[in-house]
Amino acid sequence: MPGGGGGGGGGSSSSGDALMNYEKKLEKAVGVHQKALEDLVSVNSLFTAAIFVGLAFASARQQNIEGNKLCEAGLHVARRLVKNEVISFACYLLGTLFTLSALTSIIGAAFLTYSMVDMIQLLLGKIACKDTETIHAVGALMAVNGLALVIYVPFVLHAIFNSTNIFDNLNE
Repeated sequence: MPGGGGGGGGGSSSSGDALMNYEKKLEKAVGVHQKALEDLVSVNSLFTAAIFVGLAFASARQQNIEGNKLCEAGLHVARRLVKNEVISFACYLLGTLFTLSALTSIIGAAFLTYSMVDMIQLLLGKIACKDTETIHAVGALMAVNGLALVIYVPFVLHAIFNSTNIFDNLNE
């Protein structure tokens, strides 16, 4: 019964093909997921470096460059700067250690942006004084960070959802 034996061998061959197909899909899913996580960790590392640079320049006795005492940001802004830097660092650390998707990076970026606005106020004067250099610096910061988030968030979410879909479709 060569036909029966061939049919049995064909069944085992199709089972082997299914296993190889499953392994290829799994390898692809892990690769996509790993790449997304590596990119997230890289961005978090850059943000963390920015935090420490900001903390290095934070000073309670900082005077604005203009020297106008009425426009000095004051001690409360310096404290808020340090608080926001620490919160931002915690978000990036949490996102890097536990790979909790892009959410913690987005929150961290918001706090980092807020702390950079405080740094600008410490160096150039309060926004309320409406000095052109302060307004331009804050405007440029918001524009660049807003654009960066508009680009970054969809790409990271796409990578996360793509890898999740690949994992979900492994058995098909």
